[in-house]
Amino acid sequence: MPPGFAANQDGATPGCAITIICPDTGRTLWHGWAFGETSNPNQHLIITASPRPLHDDAQFVVGPYWRPGMRVRPIARLTINGWRMHAVFLSQATCMCAYSHHIVLVWTLGLHTYGFGFHNFTGLRQTLLLDEELARHIKLVGP
Repeated sequence: MPPGFAANQDGATPGCAITIICPDTGRTLWHGWAFGETSNPNQHLIITASPRPLHDDAQFVVGPYWRPGMRVRPIARLTINGWRMHAVFLSQATCMCAYSHHIVLVWTLGLHTYGFGFHNFTGLRQTLLLDEELARHIKLVGP
């Protein structure tokens, strides 16, 4: 975790063994998704994983609340750790949801789509650099 962020913050499921992201096992629209977030006084980070591959970045970023016509702004295409990622920005005008005003790195690997993003407090370029640095340290683990 970046300095100053809570390393042991619970995800969506209390008692989850992975401390930053956990599956939603309840009877919600997010059932089957994994979700986590953490913050420090200057930044906010969200991490999610979908229960199936999604080929529309907006559908992933908005999640179960996505509706046809919702869009994200493409920022960049990157390859980090061999993963082809899309960097996208979700405007608050599109959706007042978890990823609103975040730059999100999204990629699909196997049967899931993954993504995370920092809130855009410091400008698109600086926030994208923060995302890229975190991506270099991501390790995917099984259940």
